[in-house]
Amino acid sequence: MFVELKARFDEERNVEWAKRLERAGIHVVYGLVDVKTHAKVGLVVRREGDTVRQYVHIGTGNYNAATAAVYTDFGLLTANPDLGADLNDLFNELSGSSRPPGVTFRRLLVAPGEMMSRVVALIDREAEHARAGRGGRIRAKLNGLEEAEVIHALYRASQAGVEVDLLVRGICCLRPGVPGLSGRIRVISVLGRFLEHGRGTCVVEWK
Repeated sequence: MFVELKARFDEERNVEWAKRLERAGIHVVYGLVDVKTHAKVGLVVRREGDTVRQYVHIGTGNYNAATAAVYTDFGLLTANPDLGADLNDLFNELSGSSRPPGVTFRRLLVAPGEMMSRVVALIDREAEHARAGRGGRIRAKLNGLEEAEVIHALYRASQAGVEVDLLVRGICCLRPGVPGLSGRIRVISVLGRFLEHGRGTCVVEWK
């Protein structure tokens, strides 16, 4: 069981949960050096007859019954073998090392190693589609948007003809709707009864 102790507002609760888990005989692994581990993923491995199957859950929200009734989140439950292998590798890295994961993943984009470069590459891919007349569309749900490299990539995509729709919960340093720069980018922030709370450091890349 992996427990991140550097969870804002939840440190004391997480320490108590870790102690209870250890008292119950569960092996508890704590956070990595200089890195906050922030992911909402689960892996269940089952023997079914003569085979072993892996069931994967990847979500944008905490596994918390109280906040699940308040936040608007998404979840993916699958037995996809590539994702199962990726999560198996991820948990092995987190539990067997004190450093951030260094393996090459098949479908997951895991920070801080490869997520940024791959996100920018995917944005640029949409721009290439648009320039080639194949259309281009980007839809993303984010906690915040501050990274200059991503913002400039989105500007390039807009100028190439890509339609960009962003749902940004918090701070957004991108300027949408500027002619010649970001005219095809739309940004929406929703903070109502159901808090928009798209989170996670693991992104699934569908090809």
